[in-house]
Amino acid sequence: MIDPSLIDVVLPDDGYPAHLAAEDTRDVLWDVCGNASREFPASMWIEPKDWEAKARENDRHKAWAMQALDRYTNQGPSSHECTTHSLRANFEAARNRARGVIFPEGPRKDFTYTDSGRFGSVWLSPLSVYAEANPGQWGGANVRRVLEIAVRRGMLPDKVQPRDYQFKHVLQGTSGAGNSNQSGGRWVSMRDFPSGWEQTAKLFRPLEVVFPESYEQAVCLVLHGYAVSVGRSGHAVPWCQWMPDQRLMAYPDSYNVTRYDSERVAKSAWRGSFSIITTTVPDSWEEPAA
Repeated sequence: MIDPSLIDVVLPDDGYPAHLAAEDTRDVLWDVCGNASREFPASMWIEPKDWEAKARENDRHKAWAMQALDRYTNQGPSSHECTTHSLRANFEAARNRARGVIFPEGPRKDFTYTDSGRFGSVWLSPLSVYAEANPGQWGGANVRRVLEIAVRRGMLPDKVQPRDYQFKHVLQGTSGAGNSNQSGGRWVSMRDFPSGWEQTAKLFRPLEVVFPESYEQAVCLVLHGYAVSVGRSGHAVPWCQWMPDQRLMAYPDSYNVTRYDSERVAKSAWRGSFSIITTTVPDSWEEPAA
């Protein structure tokens, strides 16, 4: 049974304020992603009466986006980076899905999977996008801005990785506390990014992004193993698993914990959502910096 205190959590932060969220209409997001924008594929539609059966199948095969993720991030205690933490989870899930690696229990606090290093999982820096999305540091950023940046120039790897990939350019993952799988550090402006950082960031860009046109399409994307990033109650989160018994959306929150949105909340939150379907991938998973 899921702890009720983890359901429909409203946090006292300001990472996705209403005046920024209002800009995140589907048309706007479609435009800023340009050639990466995709309609919801008809082949992904699942009739609602079949959702539970598909969820049970995903449980058996560990086929959720949650099992494509191998870490939590931690933006706490006071950063406003949530839209970029949600973006990084969406991206990393799509990239690891392309690799075909499964992390059976999904993210675990203070735990590193051996397979993360073996299979070339790369941990990205939400701060590497947020520093451009909001140069003033405080007040958050909307999806329109962070998606445009990620598609245009990509994300930098975190200073902490599951093994040494010899990246030429890295950045602390957050101006918050971080954790054992994410570096924390001081706020950094773009002028202080490592020289030539664009060379590495371009290796980590979304190539195809789908924008659901209904709550049902958002659920279908999650049932097919993709993350769906949404914003609600001033906070942005990546839905990564649908739980039929309680009709909950599970998400790895950027505070070292998995939380859940009820169907009531989810039905009000899907607008302005996105799902990264494909990303850039390396010629060799063993050498992602090449």
